[in-house]
Amino acid sequence: MFLESPDLYDAIYHFKNYARECERLHAWIADAAAGARTILDVACGTGEHAKFLKEHYTIDGVDLNENYLRAARVKNPAGRYTRADMIDFDLAATYDAVTCLFSAIGYARTVDRMNRAIACMARHVKPGGVLIVEPWLTPDDWKPGASFIHSGEIGADKVCRMSHSSQQGNLSVLLLHYLRSRPDGIEHYSERHELGLFTRDEMTRAFESANMQVRYDAEGLMGRGLYLARQGTQ
Repeated sequence: MFLESPDLYDAIYHFKNYARECERLHAWIADAAAGARTILDVACGTGEHAKFLKEHYTIDGVDLNENYLRAARVKNPAGRYTRADMIDFDLAATYDAVTCLFSAIGYARTVDRMNRAIACMARHVKPGGVLIVEPWLTPDDWKPGASFIHSGEIGADKVCRMSHSSQQGNLSVLLLHYLRSRPDGIEHYSERHELGLFTRDEMTRAFESANMQVRYDAEGLMGRGLYLARQGTQ
């Protein structure tokens, strides 16, 4: 079965320092789009970034997982959250900043769909605004065969996740298995994730095709790099 629980998602990713990431995002946005007041977070997940960024901005979100959107609405009640695909959504609105974080762009899977996603996000950026995309790993960075374990807690329940990586063509494949303790036993969940392995040149061309000037920050939020793009000249 596929993971639908925002509680389980947040428990596993408790190691991410969302507060620090949002401090860096706030600095980048202030530098690239002075006076920015609105953000659209594409593939927003459970809304952990909005929980901190809402101190500075009005934030809306887009995601395909309705359970995650319900969690995001609780964390950011003032936001408008819409179930939609990053490839072809249309909110009939533009924003000072559009973000797509935690490597969610990888779920576009193919270069063509990634190009469409970047173009779709760019259409939602106000003139003078900024588009910020945190990439997934490049083909050179991907290491098939690697395994990882993460653990966390949901109240009194203990949870852990083991992952195994492989590769099929230009797709990275993650097999994830979760265990969650309950008073009456242990529950098991599993899911398969496929993310496209895009090169830096492919990503850069996507922004350029969307008529945006882009620069790349090699460190980014958590070592995966970051693309910061604006309309017109930097």
